[in-house]
Amino acid sequence: MNRFRVNLMTAYYCKIVSGALCLLFLMPNAYAEENILASKTTAANNIINTESNKKRETAKTQIISAVSTFASNLAGAQRFSRIETVLPQLDPRLRLAPCTLPLETRSTSPHKKIGKFTLKVSCLDQKNWALHVPLELKAYENVVVTTQPIYRGQLLTQQNIIEEEREITRLNQGYFNRSSVALGAIAKRSIPSNKVIRPQFVQPAMLVNKGERIVIQAAIHGLSIKTTGVALTAGGLGDLIQVKNSRTQRIVEGRISAPGQIRISL
Repeated sequence: MNRFRVNLMTAYYCKIVSGALCLLFLMPNAYAEENILASKTTAANNIINTESNKKRETAKTQIISAVSTFASNLAGAQRFSRIETVLPQLDPRLRLAPCTLPLETRSTSPHKKIGKFTLKVSCLDQKNWALHVPLELKAYENVVVTTQPIYRGQLLTQQNIIEEEREITRLNQGYFNRSSVALGAIAKRSIPSNKVIRPQFVQPAMLVNKGERIVIQAAIHGLSIKTTGVALTAGGLGDLIQVKNSRTQRIVEGRISAPGQIRISL
């Protein structure tokens, strides 16, 4: 009897131990499976959200990409030292379906090369949408700038001008891109310091004055012949003027090559 009771108690304790072991080893697996399932669900939701965001942003991305390509092609064909591109800021409320074909981009001012543009961007698939967007290309180049105030009648020298990179997009009336071209010119008006020198601000220096005795240089068959004459007109470097030969009294034409000197071809 005692042995039977002992066996029953032993069986009872075994069941308790077995249940505890099950809880100890099986429950973590259940929790693990639940955590894995939750992680997979979160990842799936993240993918769905990401894909949704991509679809929502694709049309805008396509537009910016098309405008960037247009700007790059236009800038690459020009000679400026550098070109800064200002891309459009698209309205965040813009809702367009992504285009399945490459976008068509063209300027409403096809002959314009720099400055502010309006581009027509079109999707030519079955969605068939189009919109106008702004674009700006700022061109930069070395230009001649004053280093100090220059007064009317004053010569441009190496002491009062310098070359600097400036934005030239709005310099529609021209500029000098090399100081050697502007040196020796005479200011027609006062020019402030740090100002881009425009051609209308200056006039060529008069290297020959009317009535002045000058040197006439002629070249023939590799030989150089010099004589003197009297200038009948005034002029600057490169100007074609008439001179009366002092020895023969003949009137000849030549280009001013240096102060008090002309060169003629025989």
